[in-house]
This record gives sequence, structure tokens and C-alpha cells, in this order.
Amino acid sequence: MDDRGYIVPPPGLIPPRPAAEPAPGERAAPVRPLPAFTPPAGPTPAAARPVWRLILPAGRSVPVTRAVVLGRNPSSTTPAGEAEAIALEDPTSTVSKTHAALVADGDVLRVTDLYSTNGVLIDGQRARPGVETEVPAGSELRLGDLRMRVERS
Repeated sequence: MDDRGYIVPPPGLIPPRPAAEPAPGERAAPVRPLPAFTPPAGPTPAAARPVWRLILPAGRSVPVTRAVVLGRNPSSTTPAGEAEAIALEDPTSTVSKTHAALVADGDVLRVTDLYSTNGVLIDGQRARPGVETEVPAGSELRLGDLRMRVERS
């Protein structure tokens, strides 16, 4: 340490500063450009997953981004686990309290009739209760008398 309290490195540890110009008879060290640094490519963004939507009779659009349960007053617990509960207005009272479950899995949307009274129809074909059934994009999904369209974007 010096008298002002600074730490002083031992002699020879730090090289002397280069002179601004070389002394007569000396050559200046060749100047090499620093190598260019190209940062590594980051992870490629994942392809956008399709978004499934239910278009309800009043024109309301409901995105299906995870498991959902449809009905007049649905319970959010399904045999497959927790799901988002979506209550449907049903003036004819043909939709069960907890009618059907929808699960979006990438390019595929599946519906399960949760043993409803009036069933689930996909483009006029009845889905078997308790069995996951694939729903193609553009299909009409019918719960009791309530009709809705399935879209994928």
C-alpha cells in the first residue's frame, strides 16, 4: 500500500503504457483488427399455435385455448381435470347444466359429451357420450337445440 491507502501492484505485474510514437529505430507493433463477433442465433420462435374459437348464436366469439366446459351452469371440474367453465344462454332449456367439454390440442379440437340429456352433434352426427370426438374446423356443433360454429385461425 502506498501512503494514501491505495493498493500498489508489485513491479512488472502491469506492463508499461505504450509510447504514443515509437522511439527512433524502433518499429511500431502491427495493428491487428479485432475479430468480429457474431452473436449466436437465438432460439427460433415457435410457430404460432392455431386458435380455436366457438361462434355462439348471438355472434359472441369464445376462444378455446385450454380445456373448457360448456353448459347452462357448468362445473369447472371434468373427468380430465380442471377446465374453464363457459355458461351458455339456452332459451329452449335443452342444454344440460354441464353438457360438454372441449379440449384444443394444437391442430385438433376434441369434444366430449358429458352424458348430457340431449347429446352433442357435430355436423349432424351424434357424438358418443364420454368419448372424445374430433371436431373439424368449420363444423357446426350442436348442444341440445343450441347451435354454434367452430373456427380455427
